[in-house]
Amino acid sequence: MAKSSTYFGLRRGSTKSLTFSVADGKQITKDRVVGGKDPRTLAQMTQRCMVATVGAAYSAMKSICDHSFEGVTAGMQCMREFTSCNLSQLQICKEYDNGFFGFNKYKEVGLHAGSYIISKGTLPQPLVDATIDSVNVNDKKVTLTLVLTANGTIAEVAEDMGCKSFGDSCSVAVMYPKADGTYGFGVVSFTYQSGTTVLESFVLAVTGDITSATPSFVSNTLKLEVRTAYRLASEATVSNTYLTAITSRKVNGIWKRSSAQFDVTDATPSFTQAIETYPIGKERFLNGSATVASTSNASGTGGNTQQGGSTGDNTSNTGSNTGDGSNTGGGSNTGGGSTGDNTGNTGTGGDDYHDPDGGTNSDE
Repeated sequence: MAKSSTYFGLRRGSTKSLTFSVADGKQITKDRVVGGKDPRTLAQMTQRCMVATVGAAYSAMKSICDHSFEGVTAGMQCMREFTSCNLSQLQICKEYDNGFFGFNKYKEVGLHAGSYIISKGTLPQPLVDATIDSVNVNDKKVTLTLVLTANGTIAEVAEDMGCKSFGDSCSVAVMYPKADGTYGFGVVSFTYQSGTTVLESFVLAVTGDITSATPSFVSNTLKLEVRTAYRLASEATVSNTYLTAITSRKVNGIWKRSSAQFDVTDATPSFTQAIETYPIGKERFLNGSATVASTSNASGTGGNTQQGGSTGDNTSNTGSNTGDGSNTGGGSNTGGGSTGDNTGNTGTGGDDYHDPDGGTNSDE
């Protein structure tokens, strides 16, 4: 592998002998792999299932997860952090089949529900008392309760959302079941600003699969109604729609985040269900192939194959021919590829010591 620069700019793709890719803004050049083997072992298919699952999740959540990890450069580095954090979680789920993640089936695209880590940082987690009140399938609408305060003051609401100063923000992430069997993902952010009422004190913005968000503040309770880009599944309920929240604050020119993870315990498909759809090839022989060959043939009549590759047309043999090339009753051939003129036994082979008296032939 070589790093290179080119007059034509960064390139991707392959020529007859070279493959070009870009990593961290640098040109990578490698020899093109031709005629590579793909035995599709269980270990390979397991890894592909897990990578496909976390890759689909990142694609769905990229609108925030490409910059949601504190101290990590936005873009490719954040993607790697997301992948690393969640692959370890997927591994645990696979081992214990605990329902924390749904796994993608072979060539399946789209997000499945999972306890994904979507941000990491040093800020305290917001005290948002977030609950899902209702899901309206026909109107593509989810209603949430975010904050319930004692006195309903702006300061109380801001504090619960983790906002201490103007410019701080609280982002509420929603993961909801779609009609096509996968999950949608969207985020609503509340940025704290000066205002005379609670609603005037926050500027709202949406991203991902959420198209609009309407807040209300009644009886010291901050509620939020969000509309989704895709039709919700007919079985969408409060119990299979999930949310979490992230606080963001800029300190000395550097963005700080709080950590956030979805809490999912009943995700599908399970790893067992997903891996069954992958084309797992036959295991190599020395690695535990399950093919069983017969090792015994009584009467020794005609066309017996002996271990070591010797094939003999044995006739008038009394006794049994075993897989190690031993003929009982007509002399003994030990080893592979034996030629012997043993009593009652004619064989073909070569390069063996030969005892014409029907003794023992052994390979050197």
